[in-house]
Amino acid sequence: MKNLILIFFCSAIFSCAKTAKKKEIPLEVFQEKEVVIPIVEAEKERIVFTVQIAALEKVNSGLNSIENVHVFQENTLTKYRIGAFETYKEARVFRTQLIRTYKDAFVQALLDDTPISIKEALQY
Repeated sequence: MKNLILIFFCSAIFSCAKTAKKKEIPLEVFQEKEVVIPIVEAEKERIVFTVQIAALEKVNSGLNSIENVHVFQENTLTKYRIGAFETYKEARVFRTQLIRTYKDAFVQALLDDTPISIKEALQY
């Protein structure tokens, strides 16, 4: 009876050892492969269209209090701009809404926050 238990125990151990045996991994998996790193182009400058409503020599507290107005100092002028649009068309539509209140409002193109001509901006 002891021999029968011993045979059963040994066969169980050997059968488990066979199933637990690790699979061999092919050598080529470990060999170094050529790594390709994509070249990313420099990010294009950002063009934004905004509507300038005034350019004054003195600060205007009324214009400063307008919601979402951006105030810029350029040379001796304080410039007031509203909105930031991806397209010229969107800025033009917004300008037509403001023109009744701000008669001299116009669309201003900005390249990385620097004013540029509309013609130049549309070429980008």
